Amino acid sequence: MRKPYFILPAPVVYIVFFLLAWALSSAWPLPLPENPWTLFLGWTAIDAAMLLMVWAAWLMLWRKTTLNPYGKPQQLLTEGPFRVTRNPIYVADTLFYIGAALLFADAWPWLFLPVVVFAVSMGVIRHEERLLMQHFGEDYRRYMGKVRRWL
Repeated sequence: MRKPYFILPAPVVYIVFFLLAWALSSAWPLPLPENPWTLFLGWTAIDAAMLLMVWAAWLMLWRKTTLNPYGKPQQLLTEGPFRVTRNPIYVADTLFYIGAALLFADAWPWLFLPVVVFAVSMGVIRHEERLLMQHFGEDYRRYMGKVRRWL
């Protein structure tokens, strides 16, 4: 099996880029408007992200499969949030990042968002897809045909 392009877990990728955005904002701020709506939307996105993350993680634990993207999956999940996206936890991570970016009120996190999503897609998700294809074969191929990687 080919190794992923890098070995950082997805949450670390989001954190590293957000910290980089914070550092750049400290040196070269690119302020965005902050108002009650951005605060409301930011916290709403974070709340929704946490709910989605807990729902997906609970389902994985309940079905006795691994949360570790480098571990051995025991079961192909196609229910709950997995009916809408093959990667609900990474969607939740992205939604959390977006919520934090709204609260941060600076352009730097937004400028890094496409890079973060690309890095997670190439460095983590592709590896997981190869692993799932090895374990579940045609069942996973059919699932990929029905459900999108992100949304």
